[in-house]
Amino acid sequence: MEKQRIHVNGIDLVYEECGSSNGNVIVLLHGFCGSSLYWQKICPILSDEYRVIIPDLRGHGGTTAPEGPYTMETMAEDIKALLDALGTRKVVMFGHSLGGYVTAAFAEKYPDKLSGFALIHSTVLSDTAEAIEKRTADIAYIREKGISKYLYSIIPELFPGEKLGEMRDEVNELIGVGQQMEAEAAIATLEGMMMRPDRSHVLAEAKFPVLLVAGAKDAVIKPDDTFSVSGRGHPETTYKYPHIMETTFEDVAHMSLVEVSDQLARVISTYLQTLLEREKTRT
Repeated sequence: MEKQRIHVNGIDLVYEECGSSNGNVIVLLHGFCGSSLYWQKICPILSDEYRVIIPDLRGHGGTTAPEGPYTMETMAEDIKALLDALGTRKVVMFGHSLGGYVTAAFAEKYPDKLSGFALIHSTVLSDTAEAIEKRTADIAYIREKGISKYLYSIIPELFPGEKLGEMRDEVNELIGVGQQMEAEAAIATLEGMMMRPDRSHVLAEAKFPVLLVAGAKDAVIKPDDTFSVSGRGHPETTYKYPHIMETTFEDVAHMSLVEVSDQLARVISTYLQTLLEREKTRT
């Protein structure tokens, strides 16, 4: 894949493409301190049938890092401007972690641009008071210690503890990806994540199947928070939305796209096939 650069929404946005130019378009959005490289194991598996667009979010990878905060709405506007510039009509969007927050904001602002979306190790819930306190502490840590030390403290937490030895190369690669970020860009993103509202209604009101993916050992975004709208893990919630599809990877934490990329690719492919079959029945 070759990185490309385009000026949209006041920033120079870097993105990669792979796959068929004639295929249905899917968009892959990476997580916090990540880049398009987060999806490097997934894209080749999907490229035979789909046109795959993988942006670096604002302040991440090679994309411009303006002053913050970087709200989820602003980053959704960046992606909308990119897709308009590339001449796309409708896409299916897959958002990992932070990318899922942006996906939910995109679905709220531009529902007519989507024919489906998925949240992967993400949630539509807003930050709890505890989460806001943690992000505030992270901002202070970055200002005091710098982005590199921060990455060495947080990236290992994305994997199950018992897998850290065998996945040391992957951990180091993700740290290297994060080191492309400026400290102020990481802070601006943390500020934006703290500001996001609850978007449970986006899931509940979706007019198409939605895919939710969680890791049973995810300590960053627990499965109950990923599946909050469907009622899973919340006995007081009795409703269930039939259009919400759920997948949990056992023995996986926050990085299924690295830990079990082949399994995640199969889940994504199955979901995309579900959308295609649904479209056929409607035409």
